[in-house]
Amino acid sequence: MVHPASQTSRIVAILAFVATSLGLAASAEARLETLRWTHSRSDASDFEVRILTLSNSSSQVVPLGVSGQAVGTGYVADVEVGDGDVELQLRAVGPGGERSSWNTALLRRGADAPAPPPTPSPEVDPGAGTTIPPTSGAAARLDFSSDAPGTSVDGWVDTTANYGLSVDDGLFEVVSVDGNRMLSTDSTQNAIHSTAIGTVRNNFELRGRMAIDHPDGEIGVTTYSAYPTEDVHYRLSREAGESFRFVARPGIVCTNADSGVTPEAGQWLRFEFDVRDEGSQNRIVAKIWRADRNEPSSPQIDCVDARPERPTQGAIGVWSGGLGSKFWDDFETFQGVTGGGGAAAPLPPLLIQIIPFDN
Repeated sequence: MVHPASQTSRIVAILAFVATSLGLAASAEARLETLRWTHSRSDASDFEVRILTLSNSSSQVVPLGVSGQAVGTGYVADVEVGDGDVELQLRAVGPGGERSSWNTALLRRGADAPAPPPTPSPEVDPGAGTTIPPTSGAAARLDFSSDAPGTSVDGWVDTTANYGLSVDDGLFEVVSVDGNRMLSTDSTQNAIHSTAIGTVRNNFELRGRMAIDHPDGEIGVTTYSAYPTEDVHYRLSREAGESFRFVARPGIVCTNADSGVTPEAGQWLRFEFDVRDEGSQNRIVAKIWRADRNEPSSPQIDCVDARPERPTQGAIGVWSGGLGSKFWDDFETFQGVTGGGGAAAPLPPLLIQIIPFDN
């Protein structure tokens, strides 16, 4: 995982003019500027602002005394600057004292200049997408249609952040999007799970669809899961800035684990995630593709788990982290199959929503 000190592109500074004179004793010409920003990691030890005074080309670095908070938190801090034109830059300080590069400078005019407009949110609502119709021969189907919006899924257990095994059934819930019910979370906590503990299977395939509404959302599905008893599962997922990959907990070495598919906010994706019992090993193959495009003809991921302690069965579930909301729907399981096929689904509806920073 990339350290916060290298997350230059993930710091978004929104600068608002507050006052030209607030009774500051130090200088009659000083003013305060309020900095608002977010950061994609929670373990920063501080943030620093660099004040570039344009009139005399001087600069000053000021520690803000603000430590990292949960991902998605909006940070706010005041900094004292001179009365003239200045440029303000922001950087993160890592827990070991490492510092990121400065982010793009933002110009603030002196006197009575108006505040810049708020930066729009990068979130894109995926809408309900196109439902995957029931498939003949499926061993089981879960489209969440029988669960009331605002409730947990019957028979599923949510577990705490960072691969925790403690139960917290408030992390995931059923939502209704354009009349279609689906599983969702808007939690930004890292590595949380919801697992269907009622049914344990082996030698089966999981199919379905999922979506994120923020480009840095982290989303995935799990199979052969032992949650909430043990931190064991196979996972098809993506972390912020990355493509979908196969991940095993505990880890295994796999040279063909990357699908090469990077999701976009507001985009529904379909997947097939198959674990095949080959006697002396498990073979894990997976496909993932945009729901409005043709299914790949062959798996993008093909991995083997030959460990003596490899899981021999498990439950299905979902995995989440990062910014924004995440959505899952139309899960189906197929016993002992070797991959499906079919035509592309129709283009899903797309709603673009721009949300200003909450001043």
